[in-house]
Amino acid sequence: MKEKLTNNLGLKFLSIALAIIGWFMVVDVVNPLVESTVEVPVEMINEEILTKADLTYEVVGKKTVAVTYQVRSRDRHRIKSSDFYASADLADLYDVTGSIPVNVEISNREIRAMIEGTPETKPGVVRIQTEELQKKKFDIIPHISGEVEEGYAAGSVQVRPEQVYVTGPVSVVGQISSVGIEIDLSGAGGDVSGGAKIVLYDANGNQQPDLMDEVSLSRAEAEYKVSVLKVKTLGLDFQVSGDVAHGYRFTGVDSDIRSIPVEGLKSVLASLSTLVIPADLLNIEGATGDVIVEVDLAKLLPENISITKDAPSTATITLRVEALVQRTLTFDTDALELEGAQEEFEYAFETDKASVRIQGLAEDLDSIGPDAIKGRVDVSGLDEGTVMVEIQTDLPEGFERVSSDRILLSVTRKGSQGPDGEEGAEDESETVEEGEE
Repeated sequence: MKEKLTNNLGLKFLSIALAIIGWFMVVDVVNPLVESTVEVPVEMINEEILTKADLTYEVVGKKTVAVTYQVRSRDRHRIKSSDFYASADLADLYDVTGSIPVNVEISNREIRAMIEGTPETKPGVVRIQTEELQKKKFDIIPHISGEVEEGYAAGSVQVRPEQVYVTGPVSVVGQISSVGIEIDLSGAGGDVSGGAKIVLYDANGNQQPDLMDEVSLSRAEAEYKVSVLKVKTLGLDFQVSGDVAHGYRFTGVDSDIRSIPVEGLKSVLASLSTLVIPADLLNIEGATGDVIVEVDLAKLLPENISITKDAPSTATITLRVEALVQRTLTFDTDALELEGAQEEFEYAFETDKASVRIQGLAEDLDSIGPDAIKGRVDVSGLDEGTVMVEIQTDLPEGFERVSSDRILLSVTRKGSQGPDGEEGAEDESETVEEGEE
C-alpha cells in the first residue's frame, strides 16, 4: 500500500491540476454571486455650515468606510474603490454624539448594473469632534541667514504685507508663536529683494510645517527687500572743554568704546574717518573729580548713517580729574647753575642745602628725585656784597614750582682783602641788598 501511495507522483499532480481547471470551468459556467468589500474614502460636504458658526472639525477615527456588495464572480475583478463615492453631509450632524450618516453612491453606471442589491456600508456613520475656529493676526517677521560679502552688512528689511491672518482650530493656532519668512543673504554685496513662503514658528523659534495643513493663511507668500550697506569702523574723537578746579588736573579720557562700526551708502562713508564727541558733551569746568558722561552715539551720526546691528550705541566716557600733590625736594647748592656770572667775581652760597616745593600728580611725584631738578640763580648785574637770591628751577613736563628757598649769596672781587686780611672781605660790614628778609 505504501508503495502505491508513493509511486506515480506525476499522475497525482496531473489529477490535481485537472480538478482545479474543472472547478474554474464550472464556476465560469455557473457564474455565482460572490460578496466583496472595498475601502472608500468619505468626503465631508457643506463645511461652510460649521465655518459660519465659527467652528471647525476633526474626524475621529478612520476617514474611510467599508462598502460591501454582491457581484457575479466573473465581474468581481472589474470593480474598484474609485467606482464608489461616499459622503457625509455636515448639515446632518447629530450634536450629541458627533455622528454624521454616510451616503454611498455608485459613480460608474456600468458598474452599478453589475452589482446585485444595495451595497452595505460599515460603519454607517463617521464621527467628528468640533472646535471653535480662531482667526488671529500675526506680524510677518523676517529671519535673516547667510553672511553678506565682506565689508558689508544687512541693513533695514521691508516686508509686504507686514501682517497675515491665520485661521484654524483654537488648539492649533495656540501652538503658533510667530509667523515669518526666511531670507538668505549669502554673498550679497547689494540690495536683495524677492518673495518667500510664509512659515509658522513655535515659542522656541522652530518651524512648524505640520501645522500648515491644519490652518489657512490670508496669503501664502510675502515680498521682501533688504538693504545691504557698506560697513566702516569710525574711531571716537573726544573734544574736551572747560578748566578743572584749582589744585586739580585733567589727566585724560577713558571710554568703554573707542571705535564703532557703522553702515551706510559707500559715497557717504567715504568722507568719514572719525566720530567726533563734541566739547559741549565733555565739559570739565570746575571739576574736582572724575566726570562720567553717557553719550548716545547714534544721535551724533550724519543722516543715512547708522550703527551696525548688535553693536553698542551708547558710550560711557570717563573724564579723569586728579588732585595735585605738593612735595619738597632738597638738593646741594653746589649743583646750582649761575647765570650771568662775571669772571672778576667769586660767588659763594652761605648754605650748602636748598629746597624747592613742587606740585604734580602723586604718581609722577613718586618717580622724581632731586637729580631731576635743575636749579639756577641769576647773578647777572650783581656787585660785591651779600645778597638774597631766589632759586629758579627747570622742571620736567607735568610739574610746576610752588615755592623755593631764598638763600644768601656772597659776591667778592677776585684778589680783594677785607679788614682781617682775608680775600673777599669788605672794609665795612656786609651789605645786604634791599629786600633781605
